[in-house]
Amino acid sequence: MQLLKQLGFKNIQPIDPEFDERKIEKKNISIQKLVVALSYYKAQSASKKLKKFDGYIISGDTEVYRCKEIFSKTNSKVQVKKYLSKLSGRKHFVYGGITIISSNGRISKKLVKTEVFFNNISNKELNDTMLIEEGLGKAGGYAIQGLASKFVKKIKGSYTNVVGLSLSDLYQMLKGIGFKN
Repeated sequence: MQLLKQLGFKNIQPIDPEFDERKIEKKNISIQKLVVALSYYKAQSASKKLKKFDGYIISGDTEVYRCKEIFSKTNSKVQVKKYLSKLSGRKHFVYGGITIISSNGRISKKLVKTEVFFNNISNKELNDTMLIEEGLGKAGGYAIQGLASKFVKKIKGSYTNVVGLSLSDLYQMLKGIGFKN
């Protein structure tokens, strides 16, 4: 929601989608198709909940990917530590799926890809309780805007995609389906 406020939106109504992400078999679909599909199903779920709305439903999904492995959100401290260990000193990709449904029925979907390069993370750093707790519930087990920012050597692509939603891509999509600010 904070990201959407950066675009100047004021009347934001968060809606928890009633869509179980586990319904999609992640092994039988490419990561690129997965994130877009998840964002679409979440937007569809919100649309069904609202039935009628004036404006736009915006939905996103983010996954971290490296060497054919998906680093999905986790609520396990052990898993966060494993994720960070596997990402240490390496490049990985952050894939973001964005879906917009307008009240006039137009639908726009997009895939956003960002490359993130991490410096090495020491064993001492991997035992930082605050870092590990911050990674809970985050794709890849880290928040680029938080403590993990000290490990980011460079990024190629959208920084806000890594945070959770590419604002520049979202804005272009909105303009493409008739949004005027």
